[in-house]
Amino acid sequence: MRLRFWSALLVSLTLAACAGGAGSSGIGIDRQNLASVNPSQSLGSGPLTPQSLLGVAPAALSSRLGEPAFKRAEPGAEVWQYSGGDCALFVYFYKTDSGALASAYVDARKSHGGAADTSACLGNVLSARGTPVS
Repeated sequence: MRLRFWSALLVSLTLAACAGGAGSSGIGIDRQNLASVNPSQSLGSGPLTPQSLLGVAPAALSSRLGEPAFKRAEPGAEVWQYSGGDCALFVYFYKTDSGALASAYVDARKSHGGAADTSACLGNVLSARGTPVS
């Protein structure tokens, strides 16, 4: 029963994230393009932007942002959440055709609900972790 609840929640969050629309702050890679992504193993040393978080392997993200505050694994997918004080940054990973996980969607939510600016939230996450923004 509990697994069914979490699976339904993950599917709901994923559909909401992919739906976009008014109030959506997220960016992502569409499913067709994600299939052929070869996940980058590094984010490099340059400035981080929400766009730069797309198409990377989980290890690449954790090497720059550290371990997430919350991690949820499902068959073929993972959701990572980073705390940015008044917001939460979510990174959704999905399996590519090669079987590797790649980040496919980045979204930000206010702590009290609603969409947050993804770039500002990423900045808050970096500040909260003492990570240089650039």
